[in-house]
Amino acid sequence: MIAANQARAPTPRGRPGQPKPRVDRDARAQAVLDAAVMVFAEKGLNAATMQDIADRVCMAKILIYRLYPSRQALIDALFSDILTAIETIAAEPWGGYGSGMAALIELGRARPALFLLLLREARGGPETLPWATACDALLSGLTEPFVAAPGIERNDGMTDAARIKWFGDMVRAWRMATREALGLPDAPEPAVLASRPPRGS
Repeated sequence: MIAANQARAPTPRGRPGQPKPRVDRDARAQAVLDAAVMVFAEKGLNAATMQDIADRVCMAKILIYRLYPSRQALIDALFSDILTAIETIAAEPWGGYGSGMAALIELGRARPALFLLLLREARGGPETLPWATACDALLSGLTEPFVAAPGIERNDGMTDAARIKWFGDMVRAWRMATREALGLPDAPEPAVLASRPPRGS
């Protein structure tokens, strides 16, 4: 009889019959980032609020602030994520002409919302200015050979004429390749440039 009564006894308060499942903090943080990307993409970085993100991820706003103490911290986490991925691509060994572009396209297609957020919103205000600067630094590295200090100091082995021809050849090749890729008809060289003799000739 006593055993039966004990079996029917309610579980004391504060001592649930089963332990609560442990919250995966990393998974929750990633869910917030995923929701933030979509909300920022839809409403714009400046217009979207933390409440919008909380509504999208179905989470109390206070829980989001425990993961990301401020809106700036959330934005920093987003842009740090994508720029780290780009830096990883930039640091990879050269894999042939176009390999870096192929890797960037693959990254952009895999994470289009976040990639487009960086391209479209990074210059939207003071919250994102550091990330715009970091993105510009990555891209400017591509043009550094054209304006590097050794060229100005004339100790890289090229004459000014050779350097200008090198750059001009690449621009011409880029224009031709672009027209070919887009199916555009061939275009003549600009009349003024085509008729101008190279300096030193």
